[in-house]
Amino acid sequence: MPVAIPQTVRRALGEEAVVDFIPWMERWLSESIKEKAVPRDEYREVLSGLDGLEKDSSLVKEEQARMRAEFSADLAQMRGEFREDLGELRREMHERFDRVNERFDEMHHQMIVQTRWLIGSLALIGTVVSVLLAIAQFTP
Repeated sequence: MPVAIPQTVRRALGEEAVVDFIPWMERWLSESIKEKAVPRDEYREVLSGLDGLEKDSSLVKEEQARMRAEFSADLAQMRGEFREDLGELRREMHERFDRVNERFDEMHHQMIVQTRWLIGSLALIGTVVSVLLAIAQFTP
């Protein structure tokens, strides 16, 4: 199929130059296309390779999603165990604080009892001393 050259090009270059230029351009295009073109077999081979890569990529994505799910499950389990351990630690601490509070309450009660006995004893001793001084004052 002959190449149609525009009339402006024919007038600018001249008919003789156009006749020489067209075969050269057809050869150049043919060689250029042959250098850069890919045969059908090679093209199909590349396509099948790309399909294989796509499948491998899908498998990698699935494996990654599975690993993320496992990691999330493991992380959730660890969080649950940590929360249980923390709750148990809190219960133990509250029990210990309750026991310490009971001991302080008991000590406080004992201090009040002892203080009352001390004040009562001092008052009794003071009364006895006052009675003895009164008796000593009236006796010659």
